[in-house]
Amino acid sequence: MTGVHVTGEYGLVVRRASLKERGVSCTALLVALEVTKPLDSDEFILSFGPHFGSEALATFAARLSELGLRYFDDFFEFSGDFPKWCQFSVAGIKQQ
Repeated sequence: MTGVHVTGEYGLVVRRASLKERGVSCTALLVALEVTKPLDSDEFILSFGPHFGSEALATFAARLSELGLRYFDDFFEFSGDFPKWCQFSVAGIKQQ
């Protein structure tokens, strides 16, 4: 289980299955986050960022909620004060 790269600089992590469950297209997600592709992805997770500050992150999180995604169940924010020599990844698990 390797996971996807996630940035500690105001990153967003979205559970891929949530898009289908909530009827959100990948195109709508990309438009809401103002990107053409995720930072990283696999069959379970989509990772976005870095974003420029907590205000931008809050705006993008609000847009995800407006699309019908639920915070924590469908997506979460990942940020903190981490040294540059650290790299983080998130791995999804298959839901039963």
